[in-house]
Formats: sequence, C-alpha cells, structure tokens
Amino acid sequence: MPQYFIEPERIRDGVFSAGEEESRHIARAARKRAGDEIEIFDGRGRRFLAVIEKCGETVSGVIKAELPSPSFRTRLTVCFSPIARPAAEAVIEHCTEAGAAAFQPVLTSRAQFDWFGSWPERSRRFQQVLTAACKQCGRASFPRLLEPGKFDDLLNEPAPSVIASMDAGRPFSAVAAELGAVPELRVFIGPEGGFTKGELEYASEKGAKSFSIGRHTLRAETAALAASVLILEALG
Repeated sequence: MPQYFIEPERIRDGVFSAGEEESRHIARAARKRAGDEIEIFDGRGRRFLAVIEKCGETVSGVIKAELPSPSFRTRLTVCFSPIARPAAEAVIEHCTEAGAAAFQPVLTSRAQFDWFGSWPERSRRFQQVLTAACKQCGRASFPRLLEPGKFDDLLNEPAPSVIASMDAGRPFSAVAAELGAVPELRVFIGPEGGFTKGELEYASEKGAKSFSIGRHTLRAETAALAASVLILEALG
C-alpha cells in the first residue's frame, strides 16, 4: 500500500492532520473515506498505521500503530556526475528506493552539465522526486540533497569513498572485505564516458577503492542503482 507524507508537527498526541496537498491526494486521487486505514510517514524515520476520521478539504484521523521502518547500518551517499534531467531524476528515484541516505552532484572532467548555478531550482524538483519515491517504497526518512561539489575537493574530505568503474577488475565483495563495518560511505558514479584515467589515479591516491558493477557498459542512472544495491546489501 502506498504511504502518505505527513509533516512531523502534524502528528502528535495520537492524531494526525494532513496538509492541503496531501489531503487532496488522499481524498480525491486515492478516493479514501472516513474509516479507511492508511499508512503515513513523517520523513524523519517514523511510519504509522492510521485511521481516517475526517476526509474532506482536510484529512485527519488517529494513529493506530507504529510501523517498522527498515534501514541500513551504512549511510550511503551517491555522488553522481550531472547528467540529463530524466536520467538524473531516475538516479534520485531509484536510489531512494534502494536505500541511499544522501545524494551529491559531483563535477567531473566529462560531466555534461554544470549545476552550480541552477542547483536551487533543480534541488526543488529532486525533492519532489525523492518524496514520491519514499511514498511508493515505504521509506520513513527522506535522503539528504547535498549541494554540488568538485571531484577533487570531495575526495580531499576525510570520508571513506568507493568508485564504480568498469575497469576496476574486482567485485564490491572484495572491497567490502577491506572496508569492514563503516557507518558512512560515498560511492562515486561517473558521467557518460566514465572517469578519466587521471581522475581514477587521483582517487586511488586519496584512498578511494574502485570496484566493478558488471561486464557491460551501463548508463549512469543504471550504474548508480546497481552500485547502491550492491553496496547496501553487502554492508547492511
């Protein structure tokens, strides 16, 4: 069953009250009625089973039970190179469903676009995409949207990083054995055309570990999803 987003301040003392847009969605698009059970989430890690009491311009009701909120031990940040809008939205949507904790655009040598100036507008659209993905997949918390950064600058930060590369020659399982238990991890996904040789060498110097996500060349959005699933399922 799809779930609905209710702002945390609208869930208190065992009752909920949906905002205008979500009320319209519940009452008109989903055709819910008083007495119906729905699943709701607050975007901060909590999900609930609720019963609608009033269903009109504003939808409200009572909390029946708290629902489990599956999560991963490792917080994964997907660092992806700016790509065309449909592909970028696919990265946000599908990696949200896979369990990514954050997204960060990263400017690489072969990047197709520069999002530094247009980030405020793009981030609003991406927020809508990840909200819809959370509703569909049953997540309780929203991933973070981080501002764009440059490849070299991000690799200079003290955070464990891995790079998905078709030239790596070893699977993520081998990298996972070297990483051990890590609370946070960044995975870098290159643009169409991949990373340059110089970028891969620089990343290696900075301690980033490369791994392969298959035997064939993948689109950037496909690579982001495949890498996210491999990492989160391996690290838990």
